[in-house]
Amino acid sequence: MPRETRHNVHMDLPLSTPHASRLLWMPEVGSTNSQLVQYLSGDESHAWPHLSVIATDNQTRGKGRLGRDWTAPAGASLAISVAIRPVTPSGRPLKPEALGWLGLLAGLAMARACTAVLPAEGSAKVKWPNDVLIGQRKVCGVLSELVMTPQGPAVVVGAGVNVSLAEHQLPVPTATSLALEGSDDHSVDAILAAYLVHFSRIVGVFLAAEGDVVGSGLRDAVQESCDTIGRSVRVEMPAGDSVVGTAVGIADSGAIVINLADSAETVEVAAGDVTHLRVIMDGA
Repeated sequence: MPRETRHNVHMDLPLSTPHASRLLWMPEVGSTNSQLVQYLSGDESHAWPHLSVIATDNQTRGKGRLGRDWTAPAGASLAISVAIRPVTPSGRPLKPEALGWLGLLAGLAMARACTAVLPAEGSAKVKWPNDVLIGQRKVCGVLSELVMTPQGPAVVVGAGVNVSLAEHQLPVPTATSLALEGSDDHSVDAILAAYLVHFSRIVGVFLAAEGDVVGSGLRDAVQESCDTIGRSVRVEMPAGDSVVGTAVGIADSGAIVINLADSAETVEVAAGDVTHLRVIMDGA
């Protein structure tokens, strides 16, 4: 059975533990998201409060967007799932439409956490809707899942970051790891702690503002960190159609705003896979 970090000699996480209401380190797990969803859905849901965390460096059946698998060699990456109880400080639940922002906010938190451990000339950026890039190479993916718990709706926000993968271990040529990018400190505890610090602060602002990303400044913060904005992009939607144009902003809903390439029309795309076309054409 997995053991709580406070009693787990397998992994000492002194930097991370203070920033979670409950932190469970699992030496191996199929999916941290699936495990946390199971706990939140069960009879012991009350024991997993807001900002509870499950983490591992050996996730064997990780999940990506659209049902894709996410895998990495044992010990070379960090999988983190955080439980968000979307209730304001006054006890009011957030509007359901605000919950879609949590994935973008997690990406912002991870971008800041990665930047903190990179050399001075390095920085990590958000790629809409759920990736974190260093340069144009993916270092992290984010996946959010809505859960109906006995106490009300919750959101499990999962993040998988490539920590110490070598070049030959990368799943695709467009991926990277913190070690390959020259990270000064890519220990599990340092990365986990940095992420939890940033994510808990950002979520605190989000909940205090009752999900108002404009008034709180969070939309501006995401846009400033979003490498997709200003690029020529192709967005492939779940239904199979696609749009090509220039990404010019993020809407209040969290959708990406695209100026279409073949007209003056602007559209908002709520979900899809984004390709940065300038990267393909000229490596920019």
